[in-house]
Amino acid sequence: MLKIFKLLYNFKTGNILKGILNFVMVTITKEKGSMPKYLQLSEWLRGMIDKGRYAVGERLPSEIEFSRMWQVNRNTVRQAILQLVNEGLVIKKNGVGTFVTSRNDDLLKYSLKNITSLTYEFSKRNINTRTLAISKKVITTTSDMAEKLMLGSDNRAIQIKRVRLGNDIPLVIERSYLSYREYKKILVLEIPDSLYKLLVENFNITLERSIQTLRAIVLPDIDAKLLDVEPGFPAMFQESIIYDENNIAVELLHSSYRGDKFIFSVESGKFSPTDLK
Repeated sequence: MLKIFKLLYNFKTGNILKGILNFVMVTITKEKGSMPKYLQLSEWLRGMIDKGRYAVGERLPSEIEFSRMWQVNRNTVRQAILQLVNEGLVIKKNGVGTFVTSRNDDLLKYSLKNITSLTYEFSKRNINTRTLAISKKVITTTSDMAEKLMLGSDNRAIQIKRVRLGNDIPLVIERSYLSYREYKKILVLEIPDSLYKLLVENFNITLERSIQTLRAIVLPDIDAKLLDVEPGFPAMFQESIIYDENNIAVELLHSSYRGDKFIFSVESGKFSPTDLK
């Protein structure tokens, strides 16, 4: 009864959110027992975001407001919010506030099991795909890139830089590198959304296998601008080397995925007890 009265009082004074949060905090603390407070708060916030109570693009209350609402210190609030920043659910903008960037069920699951086209992956999820062409040019590769592309004495490559959009949201920056000697014809061709479709149909090759590596990065200013996020925004960098049926490198692909929009799936084989020896 006391809780209900407190809730109604806050509603009467125009602070319904504070009343609700005070009410919920008691419930959370009681149910979770010894779980650290910042984890309780981050779990509650995660649930509010997933349910749409805090919408994508909405600014969250400040650390001071949350601290008063939850009756905890600001460091606890800061830890709770940092947990969600690391998960890509919110972003902190200096001097502006903390904003919701996505929900867990908004994340795109991307499988690394087979060579696949981003166009195809988007279409499976009924996402409208659009590709923004940034540049297409001949470059002199570094020794590392030349080795990965097996370029031999001619270290020139064609660089194709594109931004891939899903439902008009910029999601991925792709930098494709192809041997100039073999694929110079691409310079005069219009590249469709699926570069792989063009390679298969126009150059009669088979994309047989790939080696892929992933690492977490923060976006430099130029890439952050292309993806319409703040500089330093978290992203996943993927390097893929695609080989044909003769084990010759076809493409070196560098992709930067928005960290708040993707999760990556890898299928593993059976565990062998001999691995322990």
